[in-house]
Amino acid sequence: MSGDIIQSLRDKLVENYEAYTKQLRGLRPDELIVLAPQIAARKFVCESLPEHCSVDDAARLLRFENPLELASDLWEDEMNYSYQDELKHLLWRISDKEADYHRNYPPAAQAQLQSIEAESLRKMDGQEGLILQGCGGDLQEWVDGINETLTEAGILLDGSVFQNVSTFQHDGLTCLLFPFEDIKLDMGKLAMWRLQTHEQFGGTWLSDYVPNRLGSFIQELAQNRPRMQLLGSDGNIFAVLGQASRLLKDAGMA
Repeated sequence: MSGDIIQSLRDKLVENYEAYTKQLRGLRPDELIVLAPQIAARKFVCESLPEHCSVDDAARLLRFENPLELASDLWEDEMNYSYQDELKHLLWRISDKEADYHRNYPPAAQAQLQSIEAESLRKMDGQEGLILQGCGGDLQEWVDGINETLTEAGILLDGSVFQNVSTFQHDGLTCLLFPFEDIKLDMGKLAMWRLQTHEQFGGTWLSDYVPNRLGSFIQELAQNRPRMQLLGSDGNIFAVLGQASRLLKDAGMA
C-alpha cells in the first residue's frame, strides 16, 4: 500500500513535468535561458523527491493538482541564498592559484624588435638565423606569432623564445631576422618547418640570404694585425710557422 502511494506521487510528478516541458517548446532561446534555474529545479524535484518522501509526505503532495510546481518553487526559494562568502573564497583561491602559476611558469619577456639596415647583415659572418620575407602589418604580432607557433610545434625548446629580433627592408620587402644566439631549438624540425612554409613566409637562413641577396659577408680584419716579413727569411715551412707563431705571441694574439 505504501509503495503504491509513493509510485502514484512519482507518476504525478512525471505527468506534471511532461506538461511543463511541453509549454517550454514554444519559447525562444533567450526566454529558456532566463528560465534555466526553474527548469533545473523542476527536473531535480521530479527525479529526486519521491525517494525522500514518507507515505504521509506523498499523500499530502497528492492532494495538490500540481505537486511538482509547488515543490519546485519552494526548492528554488531554499536555494536562493547569498553566495557572498563562497564567492569571496573563490576569488581568494584564484589569487592563490595565480601566484603558484606565475611562480612555476614565469611569464616570458616580450621580444625586443629593432630596425637595422640590410647592409649590416653582411657583417654577421659566422652567425646564423632565420629570415622571413614579406612580413606586412604589425611586426610585433609577427614576432609573437612565430614564437608561439614554433613553441607549439616543438621547435623552440625549454621555454626558449626569440628575444632580439631585427627588421630590415630589402627589394621592397619587410623582413625579419630571428637570430639563433642563446636559443634552444630543434634544428631538424625547424628546417622542415621552413621548407613547408616557404611559400607563405619566404623563410631562408642568414648564411644563404647574404651571399644570394647582398653579395657576400664582409670579413672584418683585426685591428693592428701584425705583418711578417718573408723576404730574405728561411723558406722552410717549419721555420715560417715558427716565425709566425713568435710574431703573434709578441702581439698578444693566439
